[in-house]
Amino acid sequence: MMELPLVSLPDLPMATRKAPAKKAATKKAVKRTLDDVKDVTHAKPRRASKSASVPIARIPEHLLLGPGDYPERKSYFDYDDSQKAGSVGGKRVHMVMPRSVTLHDYRRREDGLRHHRAMVTIPPKLRENIAKLFGFDDSEDAGSEVALTTAMVALADYAAASLIQDNTLLIVSSPVDEHAEDRKAARVAVRNLGMSKNGKIY
Repeated sequence: MMELPLVSLPDLPMATRKAPAKKAATKKAVKRTLDDVKDVTHAKPRRASKSASVPIARIPEHLLLGPGDYPERKSYFDYDDSQKAGSVGGKRVHMVMPRSVTLHDYRRREDGLRHHRAMVTIPPKLRENIAKLFGFDDSEDAGSEVALTTAMVALADYAAASLIQDNTLLIVSSPVDEHAEDRKAARVAVRNLGMSKNGKIY
């Protein structure tokens, strides 16, 4: 089964040490495998703090956007779909997303508050399918290892860019619901319970 490559790790800085008094036994360097590095958390490089912050009014507009939002780009993230599904850490995976893949923190220039945000309900089936892409059977287990929301945005971004590039029409329809009326009644009952106990439904 093919092994998918992970993001290459940066070279570790070499620290200078004094030679030990006693000669230590020389250990043979062990070659790293995917299992050795798959759970490594990539630390963000420490940035030098600026003594004086840039005046907000002078910040260029493109710096308030993410690096993937530039008009000349076809998608927000970069993708490589040239390989077949493979195995990482003994799990069958269809998607690899390093921890360095994140979403931009969009904030308004006027008040510093976040925008471009939406309250989104993620159906259990979608969470299950996304978890399976990373080799997990349980979405709760996947959630502790993978940023599922970022993965969902990446998949939507990939699909949208692919449809445009391939000039493909995607038709979406709802599944046939044989219990539509019963489901509606159940939804209203639970919503009313939330209103009576919390004074709101959200």
